[in-house]
Amino acid sequence: MRTILYYLLLVFIIFFENQNRIRIDKWIEKDEKFVPTRASEYALRCLIENNCLTLTGCAGVGKSFIARHLALDLQKKGYKIIPVYLPTDIREYYKPGKQTVFIVDDICGNFTANLKQIETWTQLLPVVDSILNDNCKIIVSCRLQVYKDDKFKALLPFQKCECNLISDELCLTKEEKIDMANKYISGGLKDIDDLCLDSEFFPLLCSLYDYKKNPDVKIFFSKPFHVYKNELDNLSRHNEEGKFKICSLALCVLFNNHLGEDWFQGNETAEQRLIIETIRQACKLLNKPPKTILKDELEVLEGTLICKQNGIYSTIHDKMFDFLAHYFGQTMLQCLIEHGDTDLINERFMCQQSSELMSSSKDFTIEIPDVYLETYLKRLTKDWEAGMVTLVFENNNMKVSEFRQHLLEYLNRQEESQRVTLINTRDKSLPEDHNPSGSSPLLKACCLGYTDMVGWIFLNCEDGDQYGHDVAIGLHIACQRGYTDILKKLIKKNPDVDLYDNNGCCLLIQATEHGHTDIVKVLLERNPNVDLCNNDKWSPLYMACLFKRIPIVKLLLQNNPNVDLCDKEGCSPLYIASQYGHTEIVKLLLEKKPNVDLCDKGGGSPLYVASFAGHTDIIKLLLENNPNLDLCDTTGQSPLFIASEQRQTNIVKLLLDKNPNVDLCDNTGCSPLYTASKLGYTDIVMLLLEKNPNVNLCDQGGRSSLYKASTKGHTEIVKLLLEKNPNVDQCDDRGRSSLHRASTKGHIDVVKLLLERNSNVNLCDSDGCSSLWMAINEGNTDIVKFLLEKNPIIDLCDRNSRSPLVVASKNGYIEIVRLLLEKHANVDLCDKQGCSPLFFACQEGNIDIVRLILDKNPCVDLCRNDGFSSLKVAIHEQQTDIVKLLLKRNPNVDPCDKNGSCSLCMASQNGLIDIVRMLLEKNPNVDPCKKSGCNPLNAAIKNGHTDIVKLLLDMNPDVDLCDNSGCCPLQMASTNGHLEIVRMLLKKTPKIDLCDMVIQSSQTSKSKWTYRLVNYC
Repeated sequence: MRTILYYLLLVFIIFFENQNRIRIDKWIEKDEKFVPTRASEYALRCLIENNCLTLTGCAGVGKSFIARHLALDLQKKGYKIIPVYLPTDIREYYKPGKQTVFIVDDICGNFTANLKQIETWTQLLPVVDSILNDNCKIIVSCRLQVYKDDKFKALLPFQKCECNLISDELCLTKEEKIDMANKYISGGLKDIDDLCLDSEFFPLLCSLYDYKKNPDVKIFFSKPFHVYKNELDNLSRHNEEGKFKICSLALCVLFNNHLGEDWFQGNETAEQRLIIETIRQACKLLNKPPKTILKDELEVLEGTLICKQNGIYSTIHDKMFDFLAHYFGQTMLQCLIEHGDTDLINERFMCQQSSELMSSSKDFTIEIPDVYLETYLKRLTKDWEAGMVTLVFENNNMKVSEFRQHLLEYLNRQEESQRVTLINTRDKSLPEDHNPSGSSPLLKACCLGYTDMVGWIFLNCEDGDQYGHDVAIGLHIACQRGYTDILKKLIKKNPDVDLYDNNGCCLLIQATEHGHTDIVKVLLERNPNVDLCNNDKWSPLYMACLFKRIPIVKLLLQNNPNVDLCDKEGCSPLYIASQYGHTEIVKLLLEKKPNVDLCDKGGGSPLYVASFAGHTDIIKLLLENNPNLDLCDTTGQSPLFIASEQRQTNIVKLLLDKNPNVDLCDNTGCSPLYTASKLGYTDIVMLLLEKNPNVNLCDQGGRSSLYKASTKGHTEIVKLLLEKNPNVDQCDDRGRSSLHRASTKGHIDVVKLLLERNSNVNLCDSDGCSSLWMAINEGNTDIVKFLLEKNPIIDLCDRNSRSPLVVASKNGYIEIVRLLLEKHANVDLCDKQGCSPLFFACQEGNIDIVRLILDKNPCVDLCRNDGFSSLKVAIHEQQTDIVKLLLKRNPNVDPCDKNGSCSLCMASQNGLIDIVRMLLEKNPNVDPCKKSGCNPLNAAIKNGHTDIVKLLLDMNPDVDLCDNSGCCPLQMASTNGHLEIVRMLLKKTPKIDLCDMVIQSSQTSKSKWTYRLVNYC
């Protein structure tokens, strides 16, 4: 059994894949005539940035064509295309991790919003979210009237990115329409006038013209559906075969463009017999056609008017179905009313009595004359009795009170038992879990505000008490939606006005939230519990204050509610009104003497939140009621603090007039003055200083108001603070003063002001850095000048013994070096590593700084702790010009560093021939480091620097001198294959049999070396 099921599943998958491939091949064929437009380009950009795109517009505007073109583009990038015909397809064919693009045509209805489809898609939203989070794509086409329907708003993923093809920004331009016409019409374009080009569904006209195969261009584009009407009329007058085609098209309309191929299979049922007979009579056929004939005629029409996909017959385009439905609505109206699909009946039929809707009705709406009204009402009643309560009550005609009166008159003519049956019928068309508010006629009438229907139901029900549950829900619905008359009817059946829903919302809260004042009046007449809160502890008064329902606040206050009743977060009505700036409500509440200092869980009082939000008028009202000005929240912030931080200048003035504690600090030690100084609020600093605050108060890091203003460069605030004689040398926890911070940040005007107050220029931070040191490190030359005028200790070093001159030399600040040298900075002061200013200048290649320092006669032989001298570092960095300058100062060129390497060795090793020449001119000793094993000749030979070897050999070095590894020059040259150097060395008659220390015990290695040497010779 399992094997059979597996086999069947495999067959189905193969069938689906084949069908899908055929369908996409057709898309590719049609895509050859695709014309890029500004709308398609915009849609492509949207799809790059979003995983879900909804194309909207009227029928025939090109939504599906663009969607398929985008999908084909994604297919080239590796996406698999899945057309979605049923909402559940998206769940069936989604494969996690596989790049897929789903195409959904006419989502949720192609004429009006289809509630059943919306409910199904709502259930599938978790799947949709998973697909979108998996970087798959969903492209949806949707008629604009469906997209704008309130019910469609529940489908949030499809609302996020819309591309409206008929908007002013994206609608087809005249040029685009001409390009499109050229693709389809070729030579006939001259016959299309501007009026035809103005058609919103011009893309469809081009496509239909292509199907028609050379009809008259001008007639077709000016009156396209007139052409089709004439064809259908001719078929009706034609022979029996033509009438069979009409019957098959009528059948497609009856099934609302969704006629399944399986309908034609098997024996003819009684229902099918009745439908076909009715169609036969309407088409004036002599004999009833069998099902097989009708199916054959549909096959004949395939490609011109009909297409078949997944075993479903439908028209080639939705606009064509609009026309066919309207056409048969004129020719066989009774047949459509009696046997048409329920959605067809509800979406497309409009009674003449519904004059209010006729003016705004859509194209191809089927008008029901008065003579057919009884038939239509009978059909609605039949659907109602069959459990399609929601569909009946949401019928467009039901929106018109005159039509409802006709329905009620019709119902009153029926038997009492039938009326009772209808009233007790619960909806079967939608799952109960997803349709609780429309599960009964009473609730559906309440939802839609049909007072007359509610009255009729109560008038005809046997026992009103049996509807207690529905009445309770209806009461909530009426309060939410403001249906006062319905509320009055329902409240007679259930006088308990303190009913609450699963969220704890009572009727009064529902009405208050939605601002239905008349409903609130009706409820208050019933003496409800005005302090009944929802699950979040929101009372009706709280809700009214939150949503600024002033008339309702007045009504509630007349009923003496608890004005201090707080929500879960401890927010009172006064708090919430103060927070959101509802001045009039604050006035009303204060008349009831609430606790003005009642704080939320965060410790915020009404005064605090009003100060934060800048509601000046509310602050005035609260201050008249003597609140605690120094009441702080859990972070220690007072109303004055938060007003200062938010730069609420007028509020700061009002608060200061009441003499609060201006030195009240928050939990981190920040005072209002500190905060205003830090943020640069000069106006607020001025106001606070008038109250003589403690200007030396510091935060937890030891930072004062002056410190923060200096750090941020708020010059005007620094001036104001200095007038109050603060401690200018007050340092933070790291020993940094205000001058130190201003010098670091480059705030020159602040530095001037602090120096005028004799700030200590020699104060150092915990790293030993003075203000001068920091200014130099940041390259703030102008500040260095000002600091030097105060004669600081010029050689004050940090904890790594780096002097200001060392820092300036290392960073290449030439002007600062010049300034320091003018102040007689110690040019030989080294850091902990033994690096002098000259050393750093040589290392960085700053020749100008080297010149400046050399002019001060430094010790040029000072070495780093590892023996590296300034000369050697200049050689290492290949700074030839600097080496030249240093050699003029007669440095010691022979000393070796800790690695046993001298200057000549380094220059020889790196191939620096000019430097080698200069060194040899200064000291012709080519073997300076015999003891350490440093051998300039070997160093040059190893790297093949032939010119340097020649220079060194001219100085008659010891050609048999071995390096630390025991390798002599001749062996080094031969081992590395430098033939020219070997020849040069042999001319100096070296000891050829001199053995390498390493190979003395290895005859094999020695013989190899000898073999190489013999070859060279």
